[in-house]
Amino acid sequence: MNTPRAVSRVNHVGISVADMDRSLTFYRDLLGLEQVLDLDVGNEPDLDAVVEMTGVEGRVVFLDAGDTRVELWCYAIPVGEQLPGGHKPADHGVSHISFDVPDVDEMHRKLVEASISVTTTPKDLGIHKTFYARGPDGEYLEFVEDRSDRAMLQRATERSDAHRQMRGATS
Repeated sequence: MNTPRAVSRVNHVGISVADMDRSLTFYRDLLGLEQVLDLDVGNEPDLDAVVEMTGVEGRVVFLDAGDTRVELWCYAIPVGEQLPGGHKPADHGVSHISFDVPDVDEMHRKLVEASISVTTTPKDLGIHKTFYARGPDGEYLEFVEDRSDRAMLQRATERSDAHRQMRGATS
């Protein structure tokens, strides 16, 4: 018996930003995401309850990235804090957002020309070619030229499972 999926897809990824105009210049203008909503928000007790803060005010912009959205939230109240200096993709919590691109080398060139901080030149990791960059608020972004299909991912999983069993590892 098949159990129905509880989640059908990722609806959106939210990013808290310090400066909406700076973030729109990056996500909309440089990366080419399509702006579909620009909304001032405030004085909404139900929103306060959802986000577990009181008196929330700010601006929300939704940008389409294929069939997923990126939500930029610029809080006026309360004012957010910068991510801790030196945070790494290995730190717990949401560590990065990954964008599919048709040509990862071209995206790398575009970001470097715009003086965006990138970690390396694109690297071929087999299932995809990729590199990381930093967004306007220090958030990690991955750009991927994906080559994977379900069969390739299954084979890689089976190899890793077999290797873990040989080592006696469970995590």
